[in-house]
Amino acid sequence: MTVNPVAAGGFTSAAATYARIRPTYARPAIGAIKDLCRGGGTVLDLAAGTGILTGQLVRAGLDLRAVEPLDAMARQFRLSLPAVPIVLGVAEALPVADHEVDVLTVGQGFHWFDADAALAEASRVLRPGGVLALVWNARDEATPWVDELTRLVEERTGGRPYIDHRERPWSEVVAASGGFTPLEEHRYPNPVPTTLDGVLDRLRSTSFVAALDEPDREALLDEARRLLAGHPELTGTFDYPHETVLHTCRTLPV
Repeated sequence: MTVNPVAAGGFTSAAATYARIRPTYARPAIGAIKDLCRGGGTVLDLAAGTGILTGQLVRAGLDLRAVEPLDAMARQFRLSLPAVPIVLGVAEALPVADHEVDVLTVGQGFHWFDADAALAEASRVLRPGGVLALVWNARDEATPWVDELTRLVEERTGGRPYIDHRERPWSEVVAASGGFTPLEEHRYPNPVPTTLDGVLDRLRSTSFVAALDEPDREALLDEARRLLAGHPELTGTFDYPHETVLHTCRTLPV
Protein backbone atom coordinates (compact mmCIF):
# COMPACT_ATOMS: atom_id res chain seq x y z
CA MET A 1 0.00 0.00 0.00
CA THR A 2 1.13 3.56 -0.68
CA VAL A 3 0.41 6.80 1.17
CA ASN A 4 -2.11 9.24 -0.31
CA PRO A 5 0.03 11.49 -2.55
CA VAL A 6 -1.43 14.69 -1.07
CA ALA A 7 -0.60 13.50 2.44
CA ALA A 8 2.85 12.33 1.35
CA GLY A 9 3.75 15.56 -0.41
CA GLY A 10 2.16 17.94 2.07
CA PHE A 11 3.36 16.34 5.27
CA THR A 12 6.86 15.78 3.87
CA SER A 13 7.28 19.46 3.00
CA ALA A 14 5.63 20.69 6.22
CA ALA A 15 7.08 18.17 8.72
CA ALA A 16 9.12 20.73 10.69
CA THR A 17 6.19 23.18 10.82
CA TYR A 18 3.88 20.36 11.89
CA ALA A 19 6.19 19.40 14.74
CA ARG A 20 6.40 23.01 15.93
CA ILE A 21 2.80 24.17 15.61
CA ARG A 22 0.39 21.25 16.01
CA PRO A 23 -1.27 21.14 19.44
CA THR A 24 -1.08 18.39 22.01
CA TYR A 25 -4.21 16.46 22.95
CA ALA A 26 -6.37 17.28 25.97
CA ARG A 27 -4.89 15.79 29.15
CA PRO A 28 -8.13 13.96 30.11
CA ALA A 29 -8.01 12.13 26.77
CA ILE A 30 -4.47 10.96 27.53
CA GLY A 31 -5.66 9.88 30.99
CA ALA A 32 -8.51 7.93 29.42
CA ILE A 33 -6.09 6.07 27.15
CA LYS A 34 -3.84 5.36 30.12
CA ASP A 35 -6.83 3.95 32.01
CA LEU A 36 -7.33 1.47 29.16
CA CYS A 37 -3.76 0.25 29.79
CA ARG A 38 -4.10 -0.42 33.52
CA GLY A 39 -2.87 -3.97 33.07
CA GLY A 40 0.30 -2.76 31.36
CA GLY A 41 1.26 -4.06 27.96
CA THR A 42 2.51 -2.62 24.71
CA VAL A 43 1.07 0.46 23.02
CA LEU A 44 1.67 0.94 19.31
CA ASP A 45 1.15 4.48 18.00
CA LEU A 46 0.27 4.24 14.33
CA ALA A 47 0.82 7.11 11.87
CA ALA A 48 2.82 8.61 14.72
CA GLY A 49 3.91 11.62 12.69
CA THR A 50 6.26 13.89 14.60
CA GLY A 51 5.42 12.19 17.90
CA ILE A 52 2.86 14.53 19.45
CA LEU A 53 0.53 11.81 20.77
CA THR A 54 3.38 9.37 21.32
CA GLY A 55 5.23 11.83 23.52
CA GLN A 56 2.19 12.51 25.67
CA LEU A 57 1.62 8.80 26.19
CA VAL A 58 5.29 8.22 27.04
CA ARG A 59 5.17 11.04 29.58
CA ALA A 60 2.06 9.39 31.04
CA GLY A 61 4.20 6.33 31.78
CA LEU A 62 3.16 4.00 28.96
CA ASP A 63 5.40 1.62 27.01
CA LEU A 64 5.35 2.91 23.42
CA ARG A 65 6.44 1.81 19.98
CA ALA A 66 5.60 3.73 16.83
CA VAL A 67 4.95 3.26 13.12
CA GLU A 68 5.02 6.14 10.62
CA PRO A 69 4.84 5.96 6.80
CA LEU A 70 6.79 9.13 5.93
CA ASP A 71 10.51 9.44 6.46
CA ALA A 72 10.40 13.23 6.91
CA MET A 73 7.90 12.91 9.74
CA ALA A 74 9.87 10.04 11.29
CA ARG A 75 13.01 12.20 11.31
CA GLN A 76 11.18 14.85 13.34
CA PHE A 77 9.90 12.10 15.64
CA ARG A 78 13.44 10.86 16.32
CA LEU A 79 14.57 14.39 17.18
CA SER A 80 11.94 14.73 19.90
CA LEU A 81 11.71 11.10 21.08
CA PRO A 82 15.06 9.42 20.40
CA ALA A 83 14.44 6.65 22.94
CA VAL A 84 11.13 5.48 21.42
CA PRO A 85 11.42 2.77 18.73
CA ILE A 86 9.87 3.83 15.41
CA VAL A 87 9.75 1.99 12.09
CA LEU A 88 8.46 2.99 8.68
CA GLY A 89 5.19 1.35 7.70
CA VAL A 90 1.59 1.92 6.67
CA ALA A 91 -1.66 1.18 8.49
CA GLU A 92 -2.78 -1.26 5.82
CA ALA A 93 0.31 -3.50 6.12
CA LEU A 94 1.76 -3.16 9.61
CA PRO A 95 5.30 -4.45 10.25
CA VAL A 96 4.05 -6.15 13.44
CA ALA A 97 3.43 -9.82 14.31
CA ASP A 98 -0.04 -11.22 14.93
CA HIS A 99 -1.60 -10.40 18.33
CA GLU A 100 1.50 -8.58 19.54
CA VAL A 101 -0.07 -5.32 20.72
CA ASP A 102 -2.38 -4.47 23.64
CA VAL A 103 -3.39 -0.96 22.58
CA LEU A 104 -3.23 0.58 19.12
CA THR A 105 -3.51 4.38 18.95
CA VAL A 106 -3.97 6.65 15.94
CA GLY A 107 -3.68 10.41 16.42
CA GLN A 108 -5.01 12.68 13.69
CA GLY A 109 -4.52 10.01 11.04
CA PHE A 110 -7.32 7.48 10.59
CA HIS A 111 -9.11 9.62 7.98
CA TRP A 112 -6.15 9.07 5.62
CA PHE A 113 -6.33 5.26 5.80
CA ASP A 114 -8.02 2.68 3.64
CA ALA A 115 -10.37 1.98 6.53
CA ASP A 116 -11.25 -1.62 5.66
CA ALA A 117 -7.63 -2.69 5.24
CA ALA A 118 -6.44 -0.73 8.27
CA LEU A 119 -9.12 -2.18 10.55
CA ALA A 120 -8.30 -5.68 9.36
CA GLU A 121 -4.65 -5.06 10.24
CA ALA A 122 -5.60 -3.58 13.62
CA SER A 123 -7.63 -6.71 14.37
CA ARG A 124 -4.67 -8.88 13.34
CA VAL A 125 -2.01 -7.19 15.49
CA LEU A 126 -4.14 -6.57 18.60
CA ARG A 127 -4.48 -9.25 21.24
CA PRO A 128 -8.01 -10.53 22.00
CA GLY A 129 -9.78 -7.75 23.89
CA GLY A 130 -7.12 -5.28 22.75
CA VAL A 131 -8.00 -1.61 22.43
CA LEU A 132 -8.15 0.56 19.33
CA ALA A 133 -8.08 4.28 20.19
CA LEU A 134 -8.62 6.92 17.50
CA VAL A 135 -7.87 10.50 18.53
CA TRP A 136 -8.35 13.88 16.86
CA ASN A 137 -7.92 17.52 17.75
CA ALA A 138 -10.99 18.98 16.03
CA ARG A 139 -11.39 22.70 15.39
CA ASP A 140 -14.64 24.17 16.70
CA GLU A 141 -16.25 25.26 13.45
CA ALA A 142 -19.21 26.72 15.37
CA THR A 143 -16.87 29.67 16.04
CA PRO A 144 -17.46 32.15 13.19
CA TRP A 145 -13.85 32.90 12.29
CA VAL A 146 -12.91 29.20 12.36
CA ASP A 147 -15.85 28.38 10.07
CA GLU A 148 -14.94 31.20 7.69
CA LEU A 149 -11.31 30.09 7.56
CA THR A 150 -12.32 26.47 6.93
CA ARG A 151 -14.59 27.51 4.07
CA LEU A 152 -11.87 29.66 2.53
CA VAL A 153 -9.33 26.84 2.64
CA GLU A 154 -11.74 24.32 1.11
CA GLU A 155 -12.69 26.74 -1.68
CA ARG A 156 -9.08 27.54 -2.56
CA THR A 157 -7.74 23.97 -2.34
CA GLY A 158 -10.64 22.05 -3.86
CA GLY A 159 -11.62 20.54 -0.51
CA ARG A 160 -10.39 17.82 1.80
CA PRO A 161 -8.71 14.95 -0.13
CA TYR A 162 -10.16 12.31 2.19
CA ILE A 163 -13.44 11.07 3.64
CA ASP A 164 -14.00 11.79 7.31
CA HIS A 165 -16.71 11.67 9.98
CA ARG A 166 -18.70 14.38 8.18
CA GLU A 167 -19.36 12.00 5.27
CA ARG A 168 -19.57 8.73 7.21
CA PRO A 169 -19.53 8.35 11.01
CA TRP A 170 -16.53 6.40 12.31
CA SER A 171 -18.93 4.24 14.34
CA GLU A 172 -20.38 2.94 11.06
CA VAL A 173 -16.94 2.38 9.58
CA VAL A 174 -15.77 0.33 12.57
CA ALA A 175 -19.04 -1.61 12.84
CA ALA A 176 -18.83 -2.59 9.17
CA SER A 177 -15.47 -4.26 9.80
CA GLY A 178 -17.12 -6.82 12.07
CA GLY A 179 -14.06 -7.16 14.27
CA PHE A 180 -14.68 -4.72 17.13
CA THR A 181 -17.09 -3.77 19.86
CA PRO A 182 -19.24 -0.66 19.21
CA LEU A 183 -17.21 2.52 19.09
CA GLU A 184 -17.42 4.76 22.15
CA GLU A 185 -16.93 8.52 21.76
CA HIS A 186 -15.65 11.02 24.32
CA ARG A 187 -15.01 14.74 23.80
CA TYR A 188 -12.73 16.99 25.84
CA PRO A 189 -12.34 20.79 25.51
CA ASN A 190 -8.85 21.65 24.28
CA PRO A 191 -8.50 25.39 23.60
CA VAL A 192 -5.12 26.17 22.08
CA PRO A 193 -3.47 29.54 22.93
CA THR A 194 -2.23 31.08 19.70
CA THR A 195 -1.64 34.29 17.73
CA LEU A 196 -2.50 35.37 14.20
CA ASP A 197 0.89 34.08 13.05
CA GLY A 198 0.18 30.82 14.88
CA VAL A 199 -3.08 30.35 13.00
CA LEU A 200 -1.29 30.93 9.72
CA ASP A 201 1.45 28.47 10.68
CA ARG A 202 -1.23 25.92 11.55
CA LEU A 203 -2.63 26.48 8.06
CA ARG A 204 0.83 25.92 6.56
CA SER A 205 1.00 22.55 8.35
CA THR A 206 -2.22 21.34 6.66
CA SER A 207 -1.22 18.71 4.11
CA PHE A 208 -3.36 19.91 1.23
CA VAL A 209 -2.25 23.52 1.79
CA ALA A 210 1.42 22.56 2.01
CA ALA A 211 0.99 20.56 -1.21
CA LEU A 212 -0.10 23.64 -3.21
CA ASP A 213 2.29 25.34 -5.60
CA GLU A 214 4.04 28.19 -3.78
CA PRO A 215 2.17 31.05 -5.53
CA ASP A 216 -1.20 29.46 -4.77
CA ARG A 217 -0.20 28.72 -1.19
CA GLU A 218 1.02 32.28 -0.58
CA ALA A 219 -2.15 33.71 -2.14
CA LEU A 220 -4.25 31.57 0.19
CA LEU A 221 -2.22 32.66 3.21
CA ASP A 222 -2.66 36.31 2.21
CA GLU A 223 -6.43 35.81 1.96
CA ALA A 224 -6.46 34.07 5.32
CA ARG A 225 -4.49 36.94 6.87
CA ARG A 226 -7.06 39.45 5.59
CA LEU A 227 -9.95 37.30 6.83
CA LEU A 228 -8.45 37.06 10.32
CA ALA A 229 -7.72 40.80 10.38
CA GLY A 230 -11.45 41.34 9.96
CA HIS A 231 -12.05 39.87 13.41
CA PRO A 232 -10.95 42.52 15.95
CA GLU A 233 -11.24 40.01 18.80
CA LEU A 234 -8.22 38.14 17.39
CA THR A 235 -5.48 40.28 18.91
CA GLY A 236 -2.42 39.32 20.93
CA THR A 237 -2.73 35.81 22.29
CA PHE A 238 -6.17 34.23 22.00
CA ASP A 239 -7.71 30.76 22.10
CA TYR A 240 -7.99 28.69 18.94
CA PRO A 241 -11.05 26.63 19.95
CA HIS A 242 -10.53 22.86 19.68
CA GLU A 243 -11.80 19.74 21.33
CA THR A 244 -10.02 16.41 21.55
CA VAL A 245 -12.26 13.64 20.25
CA LEU A 246 -11.45 10.11 21.45
CA HIS A 247 -13.04 7.01 19.95
CA THR A 248 -12.33 3.61 21.52
CA CYS A 249 -13.33 0.00 20.95
CA ARG A 250 -12.00 -3.49 21.60
CA THR A 251 -11.34 -6.48 19.41
CA LEU A 252 -13.98 -9.17 19.54
CA PRO A 253 -13.14 -12.72 20.65
CA VAL A 254 -11.95 -14.88 17.75
